Amino acid sequence: MKKGHASKVVLIAALAVTTALAGCSKSTEEGNKAKPATSAAPATPSTPTTIDLMTINYDGVVPKEDNAVLLEMQKRTNTKLNINFVPSNNYGDKFKVVLASGEIPDVILTTGISDSVTTQAIRQGAFWDLTPYLKDYPNLQKTYPKDSFENTKVDGKIYGLPRPRPLVGGAAFPALRQDWLEKLNLKMPENMEELYTVLKAFTEKDPDGNGVKDTYGLAGSVAEGYMDKLVWVSDVFAGNNNFDIFKDGKMVWRDFEPSEREAILWLQRAYKEGVLMPDFGIMKGSQAIDAMKQGKVGAIGTSMDSKNMGEWIANLKKMDPKANVAHVPTLISPATGKKYAIKEAGVFGNYLINKKVPEAKLKQILAFFDYGATPEGMELGNYGVKDVHFKVVDGVKTRTDEWKNIAAQPLTNIWTLVDPYSRIAPTADYTSELRDRDKKIIDERLQYGVFINTSGITSDTYLKVGPELGKKVQDMRMKVILGKETIEAWDKFVDAMKKDPTNIKIQEEKLASYKAIYGGK
Repeated sequence: MKKGHASKVVLIAALAVTTALAGCSKSTEEGNKAKPATSAAPATPSTPTTIDLMTINYDGVVPKEDNAVLLEMQKRTNTKLNINFVPSNNYGDKFKVVLASGEIPDVILTTGISDSVTTQAIRQGAFWDLTPYLKDYPNLQKTYPKDSFENTKVDGKIYGLPRPRPLVGGAAFPALRQDWLEKLNLKMPENMEELYTVLKAFTEKDPDGNGVKDTYGLAGSVAEGYMDKLVWVSDVFAGNNNFDIFKDGKMVWRDFEPSEREAILWLQRAYKEGVLMPDFGIMKGSQAIDAMKQGKVGAIGTSMDSKNMGEWIANLKKMDPKANVAHVPTLISPATGKKYAIKEAGVFGNYLINKKVPEAKLKQILAFFDYGATPEGMELGNYGVKDVHFKVVDGVKTRTDEWKNIAAQPLTNIWTLVDPYSRIAPTADYTSELRDRDKKIIDERLQYGVFINTSGITSDTYLKVGPELGKKVQDMRMKVILGKETIEAWDKFVDAMKKDPTNIKIQEEKLASYKAIYGGK
C-alpha cells in the first residue's frame, strides 16, 4: 500500500436534488436478486444535509474538492460531505484516538465492531441503535447480505451499517498450477489426501519439464502466533475457520482439538518429504507469492482476487505459454466428511452513527446510505459516470483512465458494491474465460461454505495474555512440523494447556460472553 496522510475533503453539492432517495430497479443480494421498494425515509430537506464522515483509505491520494463522482454523489442525495480519509496503515490507531477524544464525527467507520474498544463505546451509548429504523430503508435491507447484518450485531442489535464484502473468496484456500495438473494426468483434488498426492507429484515428477528436480508442491509462510498462508490446512481439517468453538456447552480453543493434531501431521509429512518449501518457516508471505509467480511451486493458499490471479498467470506465461493457475473449489473436511470451503462474515467494517446526531439527521444519513445501496448508487460510487469514468465492454463495466485521474478509488469504501463476484473483477491479464470459470467456483463455495458466527466474543484475560499464549502454541506447533518435537510432545502440551488455570479462565470468560450474546445456542 502507498503511504498517505489523513486529509479532509470538504465537498459542496452544486445543485439541489429532485430525485427521491429510493431505488426502483433490480438490486443484487449475495446470489439473489430482489426489487428495492421506495424508501420510506422522510422528505428531502430543502437545504443539503451536512455529514461529517471518517473512513479508511487504501490509496496514497484522496479525491479533490472538484471530484466529479463526489459532486454527483452529493447532488443525488442533497448532502454536503466533510470526509476525513484516513490511511489504512494507521486507521485503527486513529479510530481509537477519535473515540477517546469524544470528538466523534457524525459517521465513523470501525473495521472491527467486535473489538473491545468499539463494543465498549457502543455499550456506553456513543452510537445509535439502528435496529428500529432499518425497516424504513428497503434498499439497505434488500441489497446488503443478511449475513453482513447478522454477523456484526452487538448484544443482538444493529449499531453499524455493514461495509459488505463477498461471502467467499477473500480467505486463503489453495490454488494450484492447472497446467501441471494436466501434464501429469492428475485430476483436481477433492480431499486432503488427494491434494497431497498432487503436491508430491509436483515435487517429484518434473512438472516444468526442465529435467531438474527444482520444484516444490506447496509454498507457505508463518507469522508470530499464526500460520499465515498455511492456516487453511487447519481450517479444512476442522471444517471451520474459527479459533473459538462452542462445543458441548463449553468454549474450546480450536488448536487443542483433534483436528489440529491431524493438520500438524499433514504439514509435518509435507515438510519431511520435501513437498512443502523448506524455508517456509522463515519466509514472508510476499516471498511465498513470489515463489508461485516464478514457477518454483505448484500451489499456495490465496484469495480469489483477480488482480493477483491475472498477474501470476501473466508472469508464468512468459516462461510457459501453457501456464495456468486454478482455485481448488472445495475440499472434503476429515472432521465432517463434507465438502468444505471457507465462508466469511460478508462484511469488513461498519459505519457507526454518533448518538449526538439528532434523530431527524440520523434519518437523512440513513437515506444517504440507502441510496448508495441502489443499483444506481452502487454504480456511481464504484464506477462513476458511464462513458466518462467507465465503459461497458462485453457486458462488463471497465473503469477508464479518468477514474484513476480523479482519484476516485477511495469512494468505493463508502457506497460499497454488493456483488458476490466483485473479487474477480476484470483486469488486463484476467480474461473473461477465467472469470466465467471462477464464477462457478464462487457458486460452489457459496453452497458448501461454512461460517460459524462468534462475533463479539470477548475475554478480558485473553486481551492481556492472548498474544503470549498464541505465540506459545505456535512455537510448539512449528517444532513438531519441523521434526524438532514429536507428535506425542504436542499431545502432552495440549493436555497441559487445557489444565492451565489461565486458559481455563479465558474459556470461562468467553463462554459467559458467548451466552450473553447468543444464549448458549
